[in-house]
Amino acid sequence: MSGKQIILLVVLGVAVLLGTSAFYIVDETERVVLLRLGQIRSTDGQPGLHMKIPLAESVRRFDDRILTLDEKIDRVLTSENKNLKVDFFVKWRIEDTAQFFVSTQGRETRALSLLSEIVGNDLLAEFSERTIRQAVADERDEIMAAVKVKSNQKAQDLGIQVVDVRIKRIDLPDDVSESVYDRMRSEREEVIKALRSQGEATAREIRTDADRQREIMVSEAFNRAETIKGEGDARSAAIYAEAYQQDAEFYSFYRSLEAYRSVWEDSGDLMVLEPDGEFFQYFNPSAQP
Repeated sequence: MSGKQIILLVVLGVAVLLGTSAFYIVDETERVVLLRLGQIRSTDGQPGLHMKIPLAESVRRFDDRILTLDEKIDRVLTSENKNLKVDFFVKWRIEDTAQFFVSTQGRETRALSLLSEIVGNDLLAEFSERTIRQAVADERDEIMAAVKVKSNQKAQDLGIQVVDVRIKRIDLPDDVSESVYDRMRSEREEVIKALRSQGEATAREIRTDADRQREIMVSEAFNRAETIKGEGDARSAAIYAEAYQQDAEFYSFYRSLEAYRSVWEDSGDLMVLEPDGEFFQYFNPSAQP
């Protein structure tokens, strides 16, 4: 290959390189800044294919979508001089590309740092005007709305639009939380002891009343049983007397048979009795009176 051919190939390669570097593509999700020798030439880069001067001009690209800043503040002082921890996030996007590039040197990390400082200071100011109860429950939405408005106004100097500010979580600092938990635990234990003592006293009263009711019921049942038994004995005696009056001889004979059976069942096979006694009067006619 001759020297002329080599030179021609080199020139052709440089021409191709310069030709390809003269074009750039802008995506729909991007914002671009066209720089000429470090100075902003244009920021109106619509999606599509564009031209630039090779070597003299360069392109800086930024995300045009809504981005998220997730941050937290370890110490937030309320109007009661109470410390809180606040976790929050910010939804933001680039509104003015040129202003964003100038104020942040085109670095997203710097933009996040500046935006975090703006929103954090506004949160500190809002919490300092409220009590813990107001900050946590009553006026939480008002805090977020106020911080969004104030932060958005300040962020315009950065070419940024604050879309939304949300508080994710509000906690007490770790050392304060531990002391609060200890106090709550102590209070709960005192309540438990009081309830247990009250329950034991109530249980004793219930047992005492139950024992008293049992004694009353047993006494009443015993009295009722004795009354019924007395009535039954009286009724039995009346029946015996009535039967005796109807046939005294037969009644006496029947009672003797009952006595014989009772004695023989209880005494077994052996009995020692006088045969001439009154007990055997119905077995020994000579013994009858």
